[in-house]
Amino acid sequence: RPQMEQEFADAGIDYAYHPRDPREATAICTSWQTDMDVVLSGMDIVALTSHNEGTPVSLIEAEAAGKPVVSTNVGGVKDVVTDNQTGYITDPDDADAFAEALLRFIEKPEQRDYFGKHGREFALSHYSYQRLVKDMSEYYYELLDKKGVNYKD
Repeated sequence: RPQMEQEFADAGIDYAYHPRDPREATAICTSWQTDMDVVLSGMDIVALTSHNEGTPVSLIEAEAAGKPVVSTNVGGVKDVVTDNQTGYITDPDDADAFAEALLRFIEKPEQRDYFGKHGREFALSHYSYQRLVKDMSEYYYELLDKKGVNYKD
């Protein structure tokens, strides 16, 4: 985070760190949040700068909210973000590429809209509760079949 804050300062970009500095700014950096619907409603772009990540639920939430994402290529990011379609994925050690990806979204609102739309479609088709219930049901039926349990009567 210190390097990112320095980059913002060097570039002359007004930034704030929420919740410690809860003012409006061009860029708002956050830590753990629980009211993601409120947080996402105020965002134009969602950025994940992690060097270590499992399956980033925050990116699924961002896509479901129609927000384009910029993320480092760690953990399961490529499972939830389609590079150049729903967001941009960069090397975790390439701050310049990350900044360039952010600038593309900042300078091209129509690209943000396009990526956001595709991200929402992806999230709803892969992570909706209906999809998850269907997948779990199929899995349980498969297990019952393997055990020879008659569940069809």
